[in-house]
Amino acid sequence: MAKTRILVLFGGTSPEHEESLRSAAAILRVLPAEQYEIVPVGINKNGRWLYFPGSVEEIEQNNWQENSDCSPAVLSPDRAHSGILILEDGVYTLKRVDLVFSTLRGRYGEDGTVQGLCELAGLPYVGNGVLGSAVCRNKAFTHKVLSAANIRTPRWTAVFQRNLNRLEHEYDKIEERLEYPLYVKPSGCEGAAASGIAKNREELAAHIKRAFTQDSTVLVEELVLGREFRVAVFGYDLPFSSYVGEITDKSTGALCIPADLDEFTADQIRKIAVRAFCVLDCKGLAMLDFYCTAEGEILLGEVNTMPTLTPDAPYPLLMADLGMRYPYLIEKLIEQAVEHADRAF
Repeated sequence: MAKTRILVLFGGTSPEHEESLRSAAAILRVLPAEQYEIVPVGINKNGRWLYFPGSVEEIEQNNWQENSDCSPAVLSPDRAHSGILILEDGVYTLKRVDLVFSTLRGRYGEDGTVQGLCELAGLPYVGNGVLGSAVCRNKAFTHKVLSAANIRTPRWTAVFQRNLNRLEHEYDKIEERLEYPLYVKPSGCEGAAASGIAKNREELAAHIKRAFTQDSTVLVEELVLGREFRVAVFGYDLPFSSYVGEITDKSTGALCIPADLDEFTADQIRKIAVRAFCVLDCKGLAMLDFYCTAEGEILLGEVNTMPTLTPDAPYPLLMADLGMRYPYLIEKLIEQAVEHADRAF
């Protein structure tokens, strides 16, 4: 039987570049060679695409692009190609692929851009589609869609680039609507360095101006003080959720599975997770972040459409708790992408 040829795409230009490398290396280690032929393509931090015929260790050590056998490559949008064009000795050669498994995170990877390229190429791909990826990556739009579906989020508002010439007026509106402390972050990118907590107007102004260096929209939320949870969701037509895990150490992201919750609350969080997954047009997989306030209010914080996929990361750990051990999880992600590929095109 012919092997399935998988393009594993990793790296990228976002600050989550190294996280993508770790996911790709872990995936490459568990895909059985007798079943799959792997075509590794990395994107360096400058956005250069390179076909990488090297070792998994080089990806893990983040020196993959130094391999002298790397060649410039592009994923062709031409459906007649169904693969990548590799430049060798001044000549492009075509390597066809059956499926794309992208571990790219953040901007230009998790935001619908690469997903759109795969659809132009007519290639099946693992995970969320263009719409779900784009909406979930823009946190202001995520909140708008969730609010329309009566799914509760932290109280929030957004400031747009078009309002830069009247920011004092925007600060007034924010203070009328929300109470300090406030959490300020770029709406459509990771930008951890451009996020922060504001306790007064002076800090609010500083954080908003810094967030605008990373994005054209800034999300301002009331800071939620309470317990923090994670839920993994898997599937297409009948998505299902993991049990609820609780973040027990925010500095390390340590997760307790299952969370110490009464059955009713845990069940409510899981139901909200699956409903939000469907409302946001998610497909394949997603990680959802929840808060539970001291008053017992359940709030959905954000949705990550390409969570880290190393065996010790929250998404695989939560799915393993359901019985989907890591190698099985990766193969099922691939299988369902193939099964549902005809819907994208």
